[in-house]
This record gives sequence, C-alpha cells and structure tokens, in this order.
Amino acid sequence: MQYKSIRARLALTTFLVLVCSLFGSMWIANRSFATTIRETTYAELSAKAEYLATLSKNSSEPWMTEHFDSYAASTATRITIINSEGVVLFDSDYAAETMNNHLYREEVQAALRNGSASSERRSSTQNLPVLYWAVALEDHPTIAVLRVSKTLSQLSGYQATYQTLFFRGIGVLVLFFLLLTFFVITMITRPLDRLKMLARKYATGDLQARLHLSSPQELAELAHTMEEMAQEIQEKISQVEFGKNQVEAILNSLSEGILLLDRNLNIKVANREAHLLFTDQKDSVLDKNLSQLISSNEVRTLCNATLRDGEERELTIEQYGHLFGQTARIAGKQQVRELRMLTCAVRSSEGFINSVVLSINDMTELKRLEQIRKDFVANVSHELKTPITSIAGFAEALTETLNPEEITHFSKIISRQANRMRQLVEDLLLLSSLEQEQHKASMSWTTLEQIIGETEEACSYRFEERGSSLHIASDNPDNLLLYVNENLIAQALKNLVINALNYSEAGSKVHLSATVGEQQIIFSVKDHGIGIPKDVQDRIFERFYRVDAARSRSQGGTGLGLSIVKHIVNVHGGKLSLESELRKGSTFTIILPRIGGNLKDLQKRSEELYKKH
Repeated sequence: MQYKSIRARLALTTFLVLVCSLFGSMWIANRSFATTIRETTYAELSAKAEYLATLSKNSSEPWMTEHFDSYAASTATRITIINSEGVVLFDSDYAAETMNNHLYREEVQAALRNGSASSERRSSTQNLPVLYWAVALEDHPTIAVLRVSKTLSQLSGYQATYQTLFFRGIGVLVLFFLLLTFFVITMITRPLDRLKMLARKYATGDLQARLHLSSPQELAELAHTMEEMAQEIQEKISQVEFGKNQVEAILNSLSEGILLLDRNLNIKVANREAHLLFTDQKDSVLDKNLSQLISSNEVRTLCNATLRDGEERELTIEQYGHLFGQTARIAGKQQVRELRMLTCAVRSSEGFINSVVLSINDMTELKRLEQIRKDFVANVSHELKTPITSIAGFAEALTETLNPEEITHFSKIISRQANRMRQLVEDLLLLSSLEQEQHKASMSWTTLEQIIGETEEACSYRFEERGSSLHIASDNPDNLLLYVNENLIAQALKNLVINALNYSEAGSKVHLSATVGEQQIIFSVKDHGIGIPKDVQDRIFERFYRVDAARSRSQGGTGLGLSIVKHIVNVHGGKLSLESELRKGSTFTIILPRIGGNLKDLQKRSEELYKKH
C-alpha cells in the first residue's frame, strides 16, 4: 500500500491554503472597494438630488432644461424628472417622449412613500451597475419625483486593474511562499526522517541505536521516549534470553529426553537427549511430527489422551531402530531399548490445554544394571552353594568315620572346596577394588622380564598337570622399562593364560607374546581351543559368564577372570580386544601405554615449565 508522505501532505495543504488566501483576499478587496464606491456614489447622488430639488422649487419656471443638461454633462450624472402619473417629463440622456412610464419603478415608489429612496440595477446596454437616487417634490406643481443616477464604470476599471496586478504578483508570491514552505517542511520532516531511520533500526533488532535530537521539542521528546522504550525492550529481551538459556541448560542437563508437542503433535521444543535418542547430532527434530520419530500408535494415543483431559500418563515401550513395541522386541532381541514415557499437559493462562510435554527416559542401562545385580547375587549364591554344601556334607561324614583313608580323602575334598571359596572371595574383592571410581593403581617402573616371569611361574604347574605347553615370545630390543602395576598386569596375563589352557585340549599349545615400543606395550595370548561364538563375544567379559559352564567349573574357575582382566586394562588406560573362531581358537590382545597417563601429564607439565624458563 502506498502512503502519502508528510512532506507531500504539508506541501499540498500549504499550497491550498495559500491559493485560498490569495483568492479570498482578492474577493474581499473587490467587495470592499465596490462597497466604498457605492456608498460614496449614493452620498454624491443624494447631495445632487437635494441641490436639483431645491433649484427646481425656487425656479419660476417648471424646470430649466438648459441648466439640467449642463449640470448633467458637467457631473456625468443622468437626471430624470417624473410627474405624479409616472410620465417622464425630462431625461438628460434620452428623449422623454420615447421613454416608458416610470411610476412603478422601485426607487420612484419608495420616494413617494418616504420622501427619498435609492436602488441599483444593471444596465442592459453597458452591463454595468447603475445607482439611482430619487427625491419626491411634494409642493411642486408639475414635478412629482426628481431622480438622479450614475453608472459605476470606475468599478469595472478598478477590478480590471486589480486583477492585472494580482495575477502578475501571484506568481512571485506563490514562488516565495513555496520556497518558504519547503524550508519549513524540511525543518520539520528532517527530524522525522531521522526518527524513521531509528525506528527501522529498532525493527531490525538494533536496539543499541541512539538519536541525538535537540529540536523541535516535541520530536526530541519523542526520540527520547523511543530510546527509553528500546532500552527497556533490550532489558526485557536480555531477561527472556537469560531465562531461555537457563531453561535450555536445565533441559540439556537432564538425562531424559524432553519434547514439547502442540495439539497436532508437532515438536516445538526438544532437548539434547531427545535429539540423541531419535537422530544423530546433525539432524533436528524441531517442527517434525511425533509420528516421524515414534511410529507407535500407543505413544500417540497417550499424548492425545493427555491433550484431551489433562491427566498425566505413563507408558513403557521397547525400541529398536525405528521399530517400537512387540515388533522391536522380536526384531531387536538383545539390542532393544526400553523407554519409559510420561506425559504432562501444558495449560494456557485461560486454562486451555494447548500443548503436552513428553518426557522419555531410557531405562535400558538401568534395567541392565538391575539384571546384572540380580545375576550377580544369583551367581555368587550358586558359586558358594556348591562348595559350602560339599564342605558341610564331607565334614559331617568326617565326624562319622574312623577310617584313616576316608579321613584323608574327605579332608582333601574339604580343603579343595575351601580353596575354591577363598579364590572366589579374593576375585570378588579384587574386582570390587578395581571397580571403585576413585581407585588409582599404584604404578612403578618394572621390566618386561619380571612380569613375564611371574606369569610363567604362576601358570607352570597347571600346564604340567594338563601336559600342555606355554610358548613365550618377547620383543623389547631397547630394554625399555614399563610404568605399570606389576602385580595387576601379571594377574591379567595369568587369567588369560589359564583361561586359554582351560578351553583347550590337553597337550595343546598356548602362545604368550609381548612387544614393547616407545609408546605402548602389546600383550597377546593365543590358543587353539574351542573358540567363542560370535553372538556371545560381547558378553564374555561379564561377571560369572561362561561359554562352557560345566567345563569351567570342572577346572576350578570362578567366572570372574575375564571381568578382572577387563578392569585391570581399564585401570591402566589400555584396550582389550578379542578375535575368535569356533574350533580354531581365540586370541586376546592387551594394548597398554608404556608410560602411565598420570606420568605423561606430569612430564608434559614439566616440559612446559622448563620451556617457559
């Protein structure tokens, strides 16, 4: 839409006022002059009429034609003498016998009634106003009314002269007033233009803009008011942004996903956890419909029900990829996630429900930890039940026999089961100490030969019992020292070697290799045993998990060996990997930093300090 500017409006208004004023002044001048001339002419006619009436009354003759003609010619006045019947007896301009009866002329009738009268008519020949003044002569024998008249020819001349001068000067006046108007309008509109630019800056978000305007007073006050308004808006925006940032920080710090949905279930707000639950970090879930993220009728029904009645509702559902519910449970198997969803209605100030908050809590890890706890209790109870039962049974049998051979046999069984219980408790204590968040293994410099030697010594008797052999290969050409916890590394290697022995046939070979580099150490334990299936390779590091439970228990294992190895490697900041194939054997690889992480940090800080100095 096109709007007229203030400059155009003011210019047009001023021009109209100017034109109206000029033409109004011309009309007033013409009217004033015409009125003045009429009044002067009537006074002049009245005096002449009185003079002629006196002259006629005092004359011995009825009238003196020569005198009247001379007087009319010298004064440019028309003289008309009318008798009581309206017949024109004399007229200085026209022949009396050719003229009409004047009895009923306006000024004649008025003079007969009042003694004197005036009137004005326009001349049909000259198209000019003619002024008449009539005087009644009551005692004259022949004259009833003496009338004098005069044409206002000077009025038209004045008007012509005035208009000529007016139209000559109006151009100069209009130009002058237009220039003056332009200057005044510019003085007014220039601050308005600056105010307009200031308002545009505010509209585009530049609330820091300021305008130094001192005049006119009204616009200066308006500019000051706009600046105060902008400052207040800026403060309000800062407060809103601060509150928004606080809310975003709170939402993003939550461990559960939060979605704000409108009545059409379109997503208006989502925290970081919600993005991670349903998309990668590059995508955004905002303005998407809930059905695009969760293809579950149950969840949509849950949200719609809360939008309808405002009641809080809860739902637990399984997810695997884009699948939910029973389908996800069937397709996902072990990879399924369990999500707990809670809805809460959001009401407007009028009390209407216009949106709903959907909180999504991933319960998978919690359920997994709960299951691990249950499995741990069950496994510990199961592992302890067998030796305790054996000890109790053989102790009772021992009290009832006096046979030396049976006493010896029962005592050995009790001792073996007690050792098994002791080993289980020691492994549990070691595992517990490694799992402590604040646990820091004590590190020291040691040699590779010391660690390999302790491992070989701890395992040699087991290999002799099985008739198997342990082949050790080490590669440390520079004889580099290792900054590790010697006992824990030896414990980890022992567990891997014994585990490889237990799951290999009697008489087989187990290979232990170690390679020391400038930055890292690589330990590898390889066997040619039964191997580990692909689908359980991720679980073998869990506590009490056994690929072949009967075989492990028969070898006296506690089911905690690989879990201990994993925690020892984590304590050293290393990595543990597995390569295995059924009936072809397994290879466990440990990669550790040669210099511990803490020592690396200390060395780095020391080098930086020395560089500065």
